[in-house]
Amino acid sequence: MRRALAFSALGLVADFDLFFGAHSAYTHSIGAASLVFLAALLAVGRSRWVLAAAAAAAYFSHPLFDWLGEDTAAPLGVMLWWPFSASYYYSGLEVFSSVERRYWLPGFWGHNIASVTGELLLLVPLAAGALLARGSRRHAWH
Repeated sequence: MRRALAFSALGLVADFDLFFGAHSAYTHSIGAASLVFLAALLAVGRSRWVLAAAAAAAYFSHPLFDWLGEDTAAPLGVMLWWPFSASYYYSGLEVFSSVERRYWLPGFWGHNIASVTGELLLLVPLAAGALLARGSRRHAWH
């Protein structure tokens, strides 16, 4: 359970860039995920590289989901391939609804509650399926 919470927290770290006015830039990239992998590798040791890769994947899920989401503010998309490219990439698929940050607007709460509900309806079954698959694999080996 602690590991799942740690991976969930890693998925949120990319949005720390909101505090610096650079949302969807460097922290939303393969480069940042690579740095997370290296930091995790230093923390857990080379023999546990799979755990470090899982940490990087948990982190990279955020830029990936943002790439798949609706974007309403320029520049559209995320700087997904930094440091190889400073371009912003936007899938246009809009699997996830945008999040409203202008709290003073009348529809702020309704829109954001609907966005979070939609994400939960999509992601909770996927996470539950992954946990069930993990559990069945564990039992198959014993």
